[in-house]
Amino acid sequence: MPAPALLLGTSALVSLLMGRVLWSLAHNDVPGCKVSVLSTLLLCASMVMIAAQPWLPPFIGIVVANVMVGAAAALYYAGVRLFFGRPVPVAALVAAVALLAVGIVLFWYVWRDLPVRVVFVSGVLSGLACATAATILRYRPLHRPRYPYLLALGMSMLVAVVHALRFTTYLLRLDPIGSMSQSSGFQTIYLSVGLFTMPGMVFAMVLMAYDRMLTQRETEAHTDDLTGVLSRKAWWLVAHKTVARGARGGQPFSLLVLSIDRLRHINQTFGTQSADAVLRHFSRLAADVLPDQTLIGRIEGKIFAALFPDTRRDAALLASEALSKAVGGDACKEGVWSISYTFSAGLAEWDGQESAQALFERASQALSAARNAGRGHIKTHH
Repeated sequence: MPAPALLLGTSALVSLLMGRVLWSLAHNDVPGCKVSVLSTLLLCASMVMIAAQPWLPPFIGIVVANVMVGAAAALYYAGVRLFFGRPVPVAALVAAVALLAVGIVLFWYVWRDLPVRVVFVSGVLSGLACATAATILRYRPLHRPRYPYLLALGMSMLVAVVHALRFTTYLLRLDPIGSMSQSSGFQTIYLSVGLFTMPGMVFAMVLMAYDRMLTQRETEAHTDDLTGVLSRKAWWLVAHKTVARGARGGQPFSLLVLSIDRLRHINQTFGTQSADAVLRHFSRLAADVLPDQTLIGRIEGKIFAALFPDTRRDAALLASEALSKAVGGDACKEGVWSISYTFSAGLAEWDGQESAQALFERASQALSAARNAGRGHIKTHH
């Protein structure tokens, strides 16, 4: 078996093994996984067909195989777009693969010119790899471990560079081979790089899918099931971290502790589902109205806490009053019911030394004062 065919076959086998791992993760509903598995299958099949070119009809070993490579690259790009929740430019990808097919047919059956055909294929593949790299670079999550995304970015950029160099090599006709099954220095280098870039890209998708699964599990563990805000445990964890950060850098922050007024009465009058709907309604309003950096958690039952990082009491009070106004002006719709409600709250600013628990107790004292003053009040602890 010629050396290029051996390299292609080895790369296809390793890619297929990585694709099998990716398929096992696809059952966890990670976006883009199934499309990437299809891309891997197409890629492996095309590599085997290209390796077997001397024994296959030209239409299969050249035309079909190269179109499958382009389709595999397009599907990988689509999988990456889906993974990051971005729309897939289906029409543009179909057009790119169709253009690739036309070019291969044209330069095999009409003007048989190997260098021009290679230029055509490598140009399209380099463009798709560049688009994939750009998507990863723009949308990779900055708060997650970097390795899976940097590996995917690196592999995509390497594929783009290799095909760009291959494009240039054959555009300038620096490699005199007459068939892809022949060996040459350029061919050996290109195929050697492909030996690890193809399975490397599949492996990178495996790592990104695994990281997405970890993110989902962490979100489930840190999120209150009913309302979608931070759970009690998760909120206290970030509260302690905020205190520690404030102690190191002297950043101020404020804490609002609030209680939904008359939630028991709502429960008795409209039912448990309506009371739960009020809690969800409030959580959505709080997320929409309060500043983006606010850390909102459900402490227990109808008690919520909102931590305002890098915020003085006066600014936090303005945001809290805006939330109170929003709640008063937007009744919760549940079935045929329109349920109006209010909340009472206590606000305190960190004194620069106290613990998270001590700050919470001061805000809770202000909440008690607000409750004693009547529903819908916000009191501050000085």
